[in-house]
Amino acid sequence: MSKLMEQKIPLKYDEIIFLKGNSGIVGVAKFTKTGHIFIGTPDKEEIVMFLEPEDLIAVSALDPGPLAEDGIKSLIFLLRDLGAPLVVLPKDHPTSKRLPMVTSCGETVRLDCNITPGTHPEQNILCACDDLSDIEIKSIEGGIEIQGPLKEFEIKKFKN
Repeated sequence: MSKLMEQKIPLKYDEIIFLKGNSGIVGVAKFTKTGHIFIGTPDKEEIVMFLEPEDLIAVSALDPGPLAEDGIKSLIFLLRDLGAPLVVLPKDHPTSKRLPMVTSCGETVRLDCNITPGTHPEQNILCACDDLSDIEIKSIEGGIEIQGPLKEFEIKKFKN
């Protein structure tokens, strides 16, 4: 059984925290305002998710390549500032294998390497690389709390 970690990290509204593993990266930012995100589902419904300023936007890039951080920053901007909707694919959709990034929003996000990217309309789970799997990220006032098995990863902050 691996050791569990619990770490609180300050996070301001103009910052993104990057959790970097060997095989992927997750960027986390605050939603920063009271608002909503539309979620298009495979059964042709649209869900409206209402968010508060302290809620999280988490974006997972399944390849930690040199453009991953820029892609994460861009997707956070599209969702938070431009109001782009999230689209959920059916579980057997071939495009899910080609998604460079996936995202989740809400108070808590659990990272899991055993799900198909882009196929989960529930916003408390996010496909991530092996290195970051089983980690839970919770919004706390003025920051985030990371809980889960003790793993090797790097935490990097970016300020807008």
